[in-house]
Parts: sequence; C-alpha cells; structure tokens
Amino acid sequence: MSDSPQQPPAGWYPDPAGSDGERYWDGVAWSQATRDRQPAPPPYSPPQAQPGYGQAPGYGQAQYGQQPYGQGPAYGRQPYGQGMQGYMPAADPRSMAPTRPYAGFGLRLLGYIIDSIIMGIVVQTVAAMIGITAAMDSALMAWQRELLIWFENPVGETPMPGMDLWGPILYSALVSVVLVAAYRTILYGTLSATLGQLALGLRVVRADAPPDSKLSWSTAAVRGIASAVLYETIGLINGIFAAFTREKQTLGDMIAKTHVLKIR
Repeated sequence: MSDSPQQPPAGWYPDPAGSDGERYWDGVAWSQATRDRQPAPPPYSPPQAQPGYGQAPGYGQAQYGQQPYGQGPAYGRQPYGQGMQGYMPAADPRSMAPTRPYAGFGLRLLGYIIDSIIMGIVVQTVAAMIGITAAMDSALMAWQRELLIWFENPVGETPMPGMDLWGPILYSALVSVVLVAAYRTILYGTLSATLGQLALGLRVVRADAPPDSKLSWSTAAVRGIASAVLYETIGLINGIFAAFTREKQTLGDMIAKTHVLKIR
C-alpha cells in the first residue's frame, strides 16, 4: 500500500501563485492555463421532508448507523488544500516578487544635469586654484593671436594649438575625473545616491539587493569611478543606455551591477 497522499482530481482551483484567478490542476501538476475566478454555485438545499410512521427517511437524511451523503470526508480522501503540501508545486518567487521601480531615462538625465552643474562649479574652482585655468587661458590667447596673423597673411600651414594648450586641457580632464569619481563614490557609499538623485527621490542599489539596501564601499567605488570615466570619455552615450535597456541601466550600472530606483 502506498503512503503517498492522494492527489485532488483534475479541475480549476485557486491559483497557488497568489493571483486573483484560478489555475488548472491536471491531476499531477499545475498547468499554465489560468482563468478568472468563477463565482461559487449556490449550495443545494434538498427539501426537508418529515417522514411519517413507517416511511423511509427522505433524501439527505441519515438512517441509523449511517452518515448523510456529502457529510464528512470520503474514505482515503482529504478536503482540497489540506495535506497537499507534499506535492503542491512551489511558485516561482520571481513571478510573485513586486516589480522594481526603475527610474526612467528622463529622471536620470535631470539628476545628471544637477550633478554636472554642482561638479562643474567645483572643478572650475579647483582648476583655478592650482593654475590650470590661467595656463589654458594664456595658451588659448596665444593661439588666437597666431590665427589672426595668419588670416591677414595666409602663408604656410594653418597654426594649430600646441602642447601649451593641450597640456592644460588634459590636466583639467584628469582633475575632473578624479573629483567626480570622489564625489560619486563618497555619496554612493554614504547615501546610496548623488545630490541630484537625492533631489529627485532616486536611489542606487545592487541589482540583487532589496530596494532599501545600502551600497557597499566596494560597489560604490566601482560605480563612482566607472561613471566618472565613462561620462568624461563618451559623455551622454553612457546615460542613453538607460533609455533602451530593460532594467534602465547605463554602462556604469552594468559594470557595477546596480539599479537606480525611484523610491518616492
């Protein structure tokens, strides 16, 4: 004799995945077929006859030592929903998890603009303090004078900027990458968002972590450095990826395995 519990007959039952509908049980496993929940039929109420002396009891009335039809579980059977845990298929947790509130491209672009304004002021201030701005202005003015002289007498090749201009431009770009990477890393590690993202109710989290989780410092560093380098080299191409990827990720998000979520 088998000790395994008897499975319920094939039919429509409440969806174990948690939806409001019904799913078809084929007698062995749950199928992919679903339908809206059907209204329960009204209970059958047989006529209550009062048998007289010597008459047989009416339908639904028990004789002595017998059980009325439809009352109590039949031999070897259990009501649906009891004792089925041993063979009821587990629902896929991914199908029951709520959709993550990914931040859209428009919000992310606005947050980037806010951060760019903030960091633009910081980078220009630092560049002026260490002399990069003055060196760049001096080299640019010298090149402009050479161009004016050449336009008055266009003999020979057109004057091109030399290292006295390209050098300060390169140094300015390096300073910008370092400052932006530090800005993003520190804010990601402490607040899980930049100032622009905080202003818009956005939060950066690991792709495999809950929406209210905090970034680790290693993830914050990878995300901050990758975003700073990508925005400095390819500009908004990094951010445009958020408009076309399924999980609204930029290249920086893909490298750091993060999501930007709308939390308020």
